[in-house]
Amino acid sequence: MKKKKDITSLKNKVNDNSEDKCSKIVKVGEPIVHHTSGSATGTWMRDPLGLLGTGKIWYMDGFNGDQVLEFKDMDHFKGGEVAKTYTLPYKFDGTGSVVYGRYLYFNRANTTHIVKYDLVTEKIARETVIRVKPRKFSYEWGGYNTVDLSVDESGLWILYTYWSYNVAHLCVQLRDPLTLGKLQHYCFISSETRNKMGNAFVACGVVYCIDSYNSATTTINSAYDTATFSGNNPEIKFVNKFKYNSMVTYNPREKVLYAWDNNRQITYPLEFEDETKT
Repeated sequence: MKKKKDITSLKNKVNDNSEDKCSKIVKVGEPIVHHTSGSATGTWMRDPLGLLGTGKIWYMDGFNGDQVLEFKDMDHFKGGEVAKTYTLPYKFDGTGSVVYGRYLYFNRANTTHIVKYDLVTEKIARETVIRVKPRKFSYEWGGYNTVDLSVDESGLWILYTYWSYNVAHLCVQLRDPLTLGKLQHYCFISSETRNKMGNAFVACGVVYCIDSYNSATTTINSAYDTATFSGNNPEIKFVNKFKYNSMVTYNPREKVLYAWDNNRQITYPLEFEDETKT
């Protein structure tokens, strides 16, 4: 019970401390390169709850492996000074892992299991199954991203592919970060098939789909609001500066996107609808 209260309190604190209330994204700024390292694909992130430190960075090279590197802060990350190396009990698939609180959530390799790994005890805390086919119908670039994870102001989201009538549909579920139980479920949220999307992420309860991963200039061409059960085609400009953007995820504390574009670890500043009205 205490852990649940702690996570709820931290989540509320993230929302309360945000300068801007939750609203829709209207602009994605130019990418900011923080470091160049690793493979063409990978994952890097901070914990939006800041439970283990707001500055810490976690880093997973490639789209299949068992190593997670931890860095004390951005300066140590840029200097390549690793604070800690974790060896996971299972390999991960994809570039959709997230850190939320003291836990790393990842897709167990060659399965559709979501694993909750405790970064403090270095043990598996919980595991659940998304009933879809593993390693099938990922994003356009491939990389075993059948199951993707995202975090926003609401909590932990799972993005995955539902195969129906020979069409790969994008679906999302909001999950309890403690039990991994399903809280909400939305499907058929974009007219574009999952295997034709560049990437997708959730911010302020809205699921955003990026049209291409390798076009230098593309768009967020689909947005589905889970609060109103409605979607639109915002056509927000999005720049893949290095033409191989394999990971895009939102950080609700910083109000930015984290991304990995052809071995560059980058962030994108965001402008929200309520900012344009002030």
